[in-house]
Amino acid sequence: MKKVLFLIMMLVVTTAATKAQEHLYTHVNSSNAALLQPAGSYIYFGDQAMNKKQCADFLKTNYQPAYEKFQNGLKCYQAGWGLVGAGLACELAGSLMIAFAEDANNAMIYSGDAFVIAGSAAILASLPTILVGYTRMNQGIDMFNMHQVQSAPRAYWTIQGSENGIGLALNF
Repeated sequence: MKKVLFLIMMLVVTTAATKAQEHLYTHVNSSNAALLQPAGSYIYFGDQAMNKKQCADFLKTNYQPAYEKFQNGLKCYQAGWGLVGAGLACELAGSLMIAFAEDANNAMIYSGDAFVIAGSAAILASLPTILVGYTRMNQGIDMFNMHQVQSAPRAYWTIQGSENGIGLALNF
């Protein structure tokens, strides 16, 4: 009978300790005040909303490796949007050249076709560039968040003595 009671007590203690660890883990992971959260064109740190440039400055002062990854992504992102702008300008110029070409001026039509093709190629090249930029910026944010979570206090087990004897203690 004593063994059964002992097993039941150990089961209850183990379950309670496991639940306490899970509660602490979810509390550390769900505390949004210490983590960056991207949402649309803004990045939130608690209640503070930052644009991409402000987030880069924030990461530069708080965690340099995350800043370098984020800055790399930001440059790639901006280059992608630059390609979109250049591609649209080429397509517009080519379309205007084709629209205003006279029937006898085939050189202007061919030049306009070349501009439209170059603009389309630039726009197509911008899509993966923008996606890579977003991915790298999110990796930088994830690096910062992992650094924040790892530097947070963690729960751990110790064997401690007390007036009643020796036992396991969950410290957090």
